[in-house]
Amino acid sequence: MSTLSLVGRSTRMHRIMRSTIAALAAAACVSTISPVVAQPVNPSDEEITAATQAVGTAESHVSALAVQLSSAESAIAELELRMGQLREAVNKALVDLHDAQAKAEQARQGVSAARANLDATQSEIIDAQAQLDEISRTAYRQGTTPNGVSAISGNGNSEDSLDRQTYLRTTAQTQRAAIDELDRLRTEQANEESKLREARNLAEKREQEATTAQEHAQSAINENSAALAGQQEQMAQLTADRDAAQVQLDVARGNITVLNTQRSDYEEYEAAEAARKVAEEEARAAESARQAAEEAQKVAEAAEAEAMRQAAEKTAAEERAAAQAKAEQAAAEAEAARQRAQQEAADEQAARDASAAAAAAASAAAAAIIAANTATHATTEDPYTDTEDTSIAAVQNPNLSDTLASVLKDLDVVTLDTDTSVSEKATSIISDASRDTKIETVISRAMGVVGTPYAWGGGDANGPTRGIRDGGVADSYGDYNKVGFDCSGLVLYAFAGAGISLPHYSGYQYQRGTQISPQNIQRGDLIFYGPNAEHHVAIYLGDGQMIEAPNSGSTVRISPVRWSGMSPYAVRMF
Repeated sequence: MSTLSLVGRSTRMHRIMRSTIAALAAAACVSTISPVVAQPVNPSDEEITAATQAVGTAESHVSALAVQLSSAESAIAELELRMGQLREAVNKALVDLHDAQAKAEQARQGVSAARANLDATQSEIIDAQAQLDEISRTAYRQGTTPNGVSAISGNGNSEDSLDRQTYLRTTAQTQRAAIDELDRLRTEQANEESKLREARNLAEKREQEATTAQEHAQSAINENSAALAGQQEQMAQLTADRDAAQVQLDVARGNITVLNTQRSDYEEYEAAEAARKVAEEEARAAESARQAAEEAQKVAEAAEAEAMRQAAEKTAAEERAAAQAKAEQAAAEAEAARQRAQQEAADEQAARDASAAAAAAASAAAAAIIAANTATHATTEDPYTDTEDTSIAAVQNPNLSDTLASVLKDLDVVTLDTDTSVSEKATSIISDASRDTKIETVISRAMGVVGTPYAWGGGDANGPTRGIRDGGVADSYGDYNKVGFDCSGLVLYAFAGAGISLPHYSGYQYQRGTQISPQNIQRGDLIFYGPNAEHHVAIYLGDGQMIEAPNSGSTVRISPVRWSGMSPYAVRMF
């Protein structure tokens, strides 16, 4: 029999013996190791019964509390929507006010243009009248001189007669041309005076509309602030009732949970003790078998060790050398692969960094265009002056009619931009971005301001702004002195980075994009609340989550989607 066969058979025998002895040793250990386990508390049946009865008593009360809790939650949700409606109504009034101020400024610039045109026409009339007067004076002087018309009107030759006719015809044509030009200019003057009157009437009308809008906005702030103050007190009471009911329910359920856990621990302890005693008996029997097997193992190990020693001495050096060579080759290949991967990763990261920087710059540029064309929201002051022409903010109301074509079309006045036309300018900067990229830009901007304070009326294309000073709830939370967002302000900020200009009012935002069923909402869609989206707006993140700026005293946060009170449609912008 060969040396290798002998070694192999010895090895198998050794393994069998070793396994047998290991099993016996493990069993024997059970008899020598007695775990020290503290005996758990075993509550009495009376204690558990009493706690169960307490829970039963509490549950009957808690079931009423649970109903009360559910009712309070519903009332709070409904109240939050009503408060949102009051806030968004003020936002609407402010948007309409800024639109009215923009259109009034356009009309004032129209009056200035019409007056300038009339002055220019009047100047031309004066020049034309002076020219006609000069022609008349020249003709008169020629007629009184010897060489004039009277001199050639006698018995001159035929050449003199021809000169006379030519002179008379030329003078008459010049006079007719001067008179025609004067008539044209006087007609133009009448037209310019008419345009001036129309422009002045339009300006007065729009200024009155702006004044009315300002009064309405201030009235909305005052009235809705008072309503919000009362509802905020109701909200605080409902929240306190809900929290108290929840505490009572948690305490009642917590007591019985503790006792039941203690009883369960004690029963597990008793079962473990019984199992330990059985294991000790089995281990004592196994110890005797282990000792016998150990003696047999010693004999087998001696024979096996000698055979293995002889075989191992022959091959150990060769195997070590081969293993060393393979290890060195593998290490070299691994190092080369690591360096290649490191370089490729660096190149890819540099490309990603460059792409991200370019995208961020384009997003900031798009938002800057929108911000430059947007009126300051949280104020009722007129930003325009009567002394000089200034740039005019874009109008935000999608339903606002433009009377420029009928009244101001022939005047040199600025055409009012709209959110749509501003969006076209802004999106041209990021036209290469895919739909998914734009959606992620919106989400990233919104997620980047999580934790920012709520400020009623706060937020524009550049970021958070100071809120409305209302003298009521918002002031009690310091909204007017906070830099933050309200719900529609957060949305317009997020979408500005993707080149979409939106009004600072949820009801007007609802009229942009494509309306879809709320059952089909996707990441980046807008979720609205209220019959006409006039209560609240949030951005859908996916997986039943949305990001929102809820109300005064809160912050921008991620919340579960609330289906109750949702508007008939959601809106998809991309």
